[in-house]
Amino acid sequence: MIKKIKCMIIALLLTLCCGCDRYKDFLSVHVIDVGQGDCILIKTPQNQNILVDGGDDNTYKIIKTYLKLNTVNNLDIIIATHLDKDHIGSLDEIINNFDVKKVYTPNQKDDSSHYYDLVNACKNKKLKINHLSKGDSVKINSTTLLNVLSPSYIQDNNNQNSIVFNLEYKNMDFLFTGDCEETNEIEMANSFELEDVDFLKVAHHGSSSSSTDNFVKDTSPSIAAISCGYKNQYGHPHKSTLDTFKKYGAKAIRTDVNGDLIFYSDGYKIFTTKNYK
Repeated sequence: MIKKIKCMIIALLLTLCCGCDRYKDFLSVHVIDVGQGDCILIKTPQNQNILVDGGDDNTYKIIKTYLKLNTVNNLDIIIATHLDKDHIGSLDEIINNFDVKKVYTPNQKDDSSHYYDLVNACKNKKLKINHLSKGDSVKINSTTLLNVLSPSYIQDNNNQNSIVFNLEYKNMDFLFTGDCEETNEIEMANSFELEDVDFLKVAHHGSSSSSTDNFVKDTSPSIAAISCGYKNQYGHPHKSTLDTFKKYGAKAIRTDVNGDLIFYSDGYKIFTTKNYK
């Protein structure tokens, strides 16, 4: 009986996995539910895989399972937006167990075990750690370009060193913000045209230290995806942040309420196959 149940579960998982093939011609953004942390998978129609952050050191199995179910065996790019544990904690194990081509971090070092674990994993795989800062760009393919908006310099506050980038896919803009804060938002607004962002990965798990009124007004996102833990000790996302998104007509969608989030785009619109709360 147990063996039969196991077979049924495997069959269901394979069905779910194969179901993803229906959307292989779309860009997809997966906000993986890693609790109070960040981990985002971006898949291109050209079968390129970008992993943004890797949760904390207890979430490797969650991330590994999710990647395998979505037929991800190699990662073209890993971006560690900043060096906090809830963003890079499992990246060492991911690098150890997946075929990784490039790794990017801010131009910063950190005196922490999780940072040294990341560095050592890269050394073992003979991977160079590359750095990204304001003004850099990475061409993903002929229709997809990654433009870095922040940081412009390294500070003592890890959150303010977050790599913030806009992913241009045809006519759509996807903005990924790490844990950037108000000072970063002000500088970006003064340096770049941020109007009409289609998708926003909300900074710092929905904290009121980010997603200020002016920034949300300027970017005017259609979708605001929030990665945070269920009943987390910080009270994320803060009510003021949710109120700001509501004020400007952005649909806030949360992992603590919905679990994993998946969005698809053909370059002209964004859609999801699920009815998120």
